[in-house]
Amino acid sequence: MRKERIVIDGLWRCLCPSADISTLSKLIGTPLNPRQRPNIHQSSITQAADRDGRREYHRAVGRTHSGRAHEVKRSRTEYLKRLAKRSPWIPGALFGDVNTFATKLDEIPTKTIYAALKELPRASGTHLSVVKLVEYLVKERKEKPNALLYESLIRANVDRFHGSAEVAGQLLKEMEKLGVPTTPQIYQALLEVTAVHPDYVLRNTVLFEMKNRWYSPTADDSVNIILGLLRDNQYELALEKLEELHKDPIPVPSWLYDIFLYTFGDLGFHEEALSILKHRQNIANITQEPLSLNAWQFLLDVYSRDAFYEGIKYIWDRSVSPGYLNPPDGVITSILNAASNHTDAALAIGAIQMLSDRGKKLEMHHYEALIDIHSQQKDLRKAITTLCIMAKADMRLDLSSTRSIFRVLSESSSETDKALETLNELRVHYQVPSAAFNVVLEATELHHGFKVALDMYRSVRQICSDGPDLETYHILLKHCTMKKSMNFLFAEMELFSIEPNRTTYDHLIRISSMQDNYEQAFQFLEKMRRSKSAGLPNGWWMSRDSALALIRRCIQAEDIRVQELIKECRERGMGIDAEVQQLLNTVQGQKELAGMDSSIPVEGASSTEPVTNISSEGGPNHRLGTISGWA
Repeated sequence: MRKERIVIDGLWRCLCPSADISTLSKLIGTPLNPRQRPNIHQSSITQAADRDGRREYHRAVGRTHSGRAHEVKRSRTEYLKRLAKRSPWIPGALFGDVNTFATKLDEIPTKTIYAALKELPRASGTHLSVVKLVEYLVKERKEKPNALLYESLIRANVDRFHGSAEVAGQLLKEMEKLGVPTTPQIYQALLEVTAVHPDYVLRNTVLFEMKNRWYSPTADDSVNIILGLLRDNQYELALEKLEELHKDPIPVPSWLYDIFLYTFGDLGFHEEALSILKHRQNIANITQEPLSLNAWQFLLDVYSRDAFYEGIKYIWDRSVSPGYLNPPDGVITSILNAASNHTDAALAIGAIQMLSDRGKKLEMHHYEALIDIHSQQKDLRKAITTLCIMAKADMRLDLSSTRSIFRVLSESSSETDKALETLNELRVHYQVPSAAFNVVLEATELHHGFKVALDMYRSVRQICSDGPDLETYHILLKHCTMKKSMNFLFAEMELFSIEPNRTTYDHLIRISSMQDNYEQAFQFLEKMRRSKSAGLPNGWWMSRDSALALIRRCIQAEDIRVQELIKECRERGMGIDAEVQQLLNTVQGQKELAGMDSSIPVEGASSTEPVTNISSEGGPNHRLGTISGWA
């Protein structure tokens, strides 16, 4: 005998939402997890221990779940009581739990149940109650399916947990099949469903039918359409609908703007979000419907995260400055960086002041942002003053902190001269750091040359009470070419007990290689190689440019030590073979033009083994007998 076939349509699913395919399969099919036989090899003691452990576990879990369930049930009961008070003409039993009012429906008139169906779908968590009431009216009271019953079922699908746009669409098709007339309320309910459960096809079907029936969407319908478009990720259409809603003389709820602010802010549509925020502040009643502090904070977070200056400035002036909003330190740091990029000194000072008022120790990057702002505004006095304040706070300054100042000074020699005057003025009130002196010295050397910069250096002890630092000498040595000036600067370093580093030795070697007597270059190279830090050798070596300068000088002087230099450079992975070959060719050409002895061949320079004649006398002889084989 064939079993009766069960047809699951839309109405049946609404009337029996708890019965689905998986439930039916459990009822009519075989158990998915058959009971396991006990393991006869397991000892009784182990079994008893396992049973005791499982019993304790389930008892603890049961207490936890029962406590949560009791809290949820109590909260739900209080909500239903408040709902019943708002509708005193409806018996309170209809607002109770589904299982409690099922036995009391026989005493309630049909008209009253219909009245309850108009109220329940608009309440939260009443999906099952509406379905039970419709099921009772159809089965027990023999009510024929009508527009109100279908409207109640459709509106019940607004529930975010149990509702479904698919079920609502199936109910609409059943109404057409049964000939139940659709009403504007039916279409409104469908739009409410698509606002919670987005369905592009169903929404367009409803709007098409409403247009054919000359049903104009109400304000609530327009809001539901916009919400559905937002949930459906159709942001441009949603914004277009919102603009159309502004043109109509219909009050737009403020919470709709808030949804746009959160959605667009999270997506990074900052310009659109700022426009909506400004519009909301202009039309909304600020005293009765103010924007929540959470919304202000959220927008400031996303604006500062993406460095959207216009939005940051708008919120700062209207929410942070009046004291309504107190952003965290990370947000303030991002705001400070945005203010630096847009040369907003007032905003940057406000951010720094807020951090200072909290007792937070200001770090280097906080002040550097302020220096950048003053430099971009060509207010070098304030920029240099900020350097003095940083030095007073025991911050270690270097050239990286003054690059924005140097960019301004490098564009104008007059600004450089004014900056030097500013240093002389500030030394009366502040302890001028060497970094402030160095940036002016660097610009002076750029505009007026090394000699003027060296003259300026002689006044360093009058301007900087702590004297020069290593960067001061690097700036001067970088453009120094005279041995006398080099020795003077090196002696000054020893006078101030400043230890040279790799860069210092590199400059000294390069300058010494330019002199007629270049022996000092090898002395500095030896010191460079023997230098140690914490008792360990540094392993320093010349830069490529300095190495080529010394090799060039040795080749010109036919110094045999060039072989060791080339070998060391090769071992350190410094590719100089092409340059060395070019130097050899140049020397050969010069000697041929000078009519020198042709017995000094240069063509064999491609060999890697040196072929040299070293003097056999006891003393060192650095003169080469031949040049071939160096490369």
